[in-house]
Amino acid sequence: MTIYLYKKTHNKTGLNYLGKTEKDPFKYLGSGIDWKQHITEHGPDITTVVIKECQTKEELSTWGRYYSDLWNIVESNEWANRIPETGGSDAGENHPCYGKPSPVS
Repeated sequence: MTIYLYKKTHNKTGLNYLGKTEKDPFKYLGSGIDWKQHITEHGPDITTVVIKECQTKEELSTWGRYYSDLWNIVESNEWANRIPETGGSDAGENHPCYGKPSPVS
């Protein structure tokens, strides 16, 4: 199983998104709440770069956290990520962003 760690950049606005998928990363648009909203508002004119092809969730988590920290994706206004990319979370109400308003408009 290959898990792709990717960086997407919206070509018109410059907003970035760090994500992961087991699907074709060039066809998959991404699933982040703010990223999906941005695509809806500005269209799917994006560039995708595959950063890593990981073979395990642990490998993805390691590299996802590395790039999340390197690019400061949660705090930076240049990114649509609410949390570090570590492979996903089913935390629901325990999620650190549960109930918080979207920081990206």
